[in-house]
Parts: sequence; C-alpha cells; structure tokens
Amino acid sequence: MAERARRDDRRRRATPAGQRTVRAHNLALVAGHVARAGPASRARMAGATGLNKTTVSSLVAELIARGVLRETDLERPGAVGRPAVRLELDDRRWVGLGLEVNVSHVGLCVRDLRGEVRHEVLVRRDNRDADVDVTLADVAGLAADALRPLRAAGMRCAGATLAVPGLVDAAAGRLAVAPNLGWDDVAVGRRLHAALGAPAFEILVDNEANLGALAEHWDGAAADRDDVIYVSADIGVGGGIIVGGELQRGALGFGGEFGHIPVEPDGLPCACGRTGCLETRIGQSALLARVGRDPSEALSGADPRWPVVDLAAQAAAGDPLVLEALEEAGRWLGFALAGAANLLNPTTVVLGGFLGLLGDWLVAPVRDELARRVIGADRSAVEVRVSTFGLLAAVRGGAAVAIRGLLADPERTDRLERATGAVMLGAGG
Repeated sequence: MAERARRDDRRRRATPAGQRTVRAHNLALVAGHVARAGPASRARMAGATGLNKTTVSSLVAELIARGVLRETDLERPGAVGRPAVRLELDDRRWVGLGLEVNVSHVGLCVRDLRGEVRHEVLVRRDNRDADVDVTLADVAGLAADALRPLRAAGMRCAGATLAVPGLVDAAAGRLAVAPNLGWDDVAVGRRLHAALGAPAFEILVDNEANLGALAEHWDGAAADRDDVIYVSADIGVGGGIIVGGELQRGALGFGGEFGHIPVEPDGLPCACGRTGCLETRIGQSALLARVGRDPSEALSGADPRWPVVDLAAQAAAGDPLVLEALEEAGRWLGFALAGAANLLNPTTVVLGGFLGLLGDWLVAPVRDELARRVIGADRSAVEVRVSTFGLLAAVRGGAAVAIRGLLADPERTDRLERATGAVMLGAGG
C-alpha cells in the first residue's frame, strides 16, 4: 500500500497540473456514474460519460486500486458477443461516519461506499448546557467503539460529518448558536477533531435538519422528489429545504430554522428569546405540557424516542386529550408550512424526528391546512410524507455526505493511506 502511494506521488509530480485536474475530474465522473446508475461495464461507462474506452479502462484500474470500485458479475447485453465484466462500488475498504449531538441524545451511523449501514446507535443524553468537550469526548468514544472492529477488518474512514441543532457556519465548522443546547460560538468541528485524536479524515459540521433533509432526499421518503420541505422535531424544531434537488442554506447558511417562524404575534416565550415561534406550539416540551405531562419527561428514560412512543400508544388507544393535542399541533404545523409552501412551491413535505413517530395523527391535519391555505393546492396538492429514518435521519445524512465526498474526490484516498498513525481515528484511536 505504501509503495503504491509512493508511485502515485511520483506520477503526480511528473504530470502537468492541468492533466492532473482533468484526471481527478474524470475519476469522480466514473465513480459518480457507478454510484448513481449502479453496476456497469467499462464499455457502458464509456458510453454514459463520453470518455473513450482506453481512458475509462485506465480510470477504472486506478479506482479499483484505490478501493473505490471492484469487479463483480458479467454483463450480458445480448445473446451474441463476449460478456463484459461489470464494476460496482467497493464496500470493503471505505466508510463514512455520521455523528450527532442533539438536545436529548447523541447518535452515530457508519455506512460503506454502497450506502449500507455498518453500525448505528442513538443514546439518550441530556445535553442542555453540557460541557462541550465532555460531550464531544463521549461522541468520540462512540465513534471509536463503532470503527474499531471495522479497522480490524481493513476498513478506513473516508470522512465524518457532525450534526448539531441551531445556526451552523458549515464552511467554518462552527456552531454559531443553539438556544436549546445552550452552546454559543463553538468551533465544534475543530474540537471534535481533537477529541477523535486528530485523524487524517476531514470532519464537516452541519445543521441536523439539513442533514436529515439530505438523507430523506437521497435515500428516504423523498428520494423521488426534488422540491421538498423537511421538518424535524426533537426538543426544538428545525427544517431543511431542497429546491431543484439542492439543499438551500441562505446567505449565511442559517436557512431552514422552521421552528422559529412566528405564528402568534403575542405568543408564548421561546428558548431563542423571542415570542410566538412555532416551536412553542409543536415542540416536544409544548406537546407534553398540552396533555398535562411534565415537559422534563422529554429528557427522561433510556430510549431517545421516549416519551413520544408513549404518546403514540395513548393516541392509538383513543385517549381524547392526546388526540386533541395532536390535532391541534398538526394544525399549527400545517399553518406554518402553508406559508413556506406558498413561498417555495414544494411538491412534498416530510415530517421527521418525533413528528414522524406521530405521523399517523399529524399527517391529516397538516394536509388539511395545506389544502386550505396554499394557493394552487387545487391544481397540485402538496404531498405530506412521514420520514423513513426518523430520529436517525441526521446521522444517516451525515454518513452519506462523507461517502459522497470521497466519490467526488477519489484522489483523497492518497492522503488517507499515507497518514501516519491509525487512519481510522488518529494516533490516539
């Protein structure tokens, strides 16, 4: 492996910069085609990418050596002619890591290049006003436990993405503010990198609802839709906006703060310091208070889904107070979504987080409000769907972002292979 890295170094130094750029682009083009279209022969790749067969064969050989592609079964386009060997994404060497710190839990997901989940976990943890470094050390411990057996099997981490609630400067890897978490202006990316033992791989940071929206758009409830509003709720309420298949962040990257849409001019006080936010009507604490339960239950119990699963059981049993509260929450949610739908014209709304767990009772009132309030709803109704991944959407999306980063830049495997120490978790892992 080290010898191949040295050969690649010599080849790059001997190749003009322009040619290196073209080759890097073409490596990503071929890897991306297989990721999107599935297994294909070299000839089929050449036809799909517009590259000649000799170039494709050279690129495929390099991608195989890098652990990005592998040969699989034979392609038989017809009865005549020699069958061609197909190439598929190699699921044996590289994984992407998705991590999350939310108000009521921490979580993790590891996925291989084919998107298969190798490890996934949610752990109840009250993170309100928690010490940043202690919390990130706990998350790093989860990562170490998950990646250790994969490292023993010869797999390497291609990258990691940390999901957090609140306003995130993704380019800088900083959490600007998370009112429900109590963290302000924290370089969470840099500090997690240190907690992981300074690994060779890159650590990105993004808002948890943005990553949940990407997970649902790429692999989940909205995989067949390109214009989507994703709404996720834990203690707080967030949103992710997909327009034309692309995540929309806004000028500073703070877009999608759906829970802080004002719905009542003189409404209840919100954790953000303002009043009348949607979160004060449909957040988990608000919902518990509405049914006469202690809002602190939102952070109790070992299961991160508690007490929402209990509310769902009560609703299924016909509890009138719970049913009334869910109907009311659905109307508030639909009211706010109608404004967003009139502005953005989505085809689909996805209810995520604990909203998805209560989807059986929220979808109908949300749909009714959208039908009443969205202009043009009689021509093309906004469809309301329940999240595929629930509370795991953010970590699923985070792992997918890491995987897609490697497929968009296969040459980064050189840096990861050359790095000293354990490439999975750094020298301390």
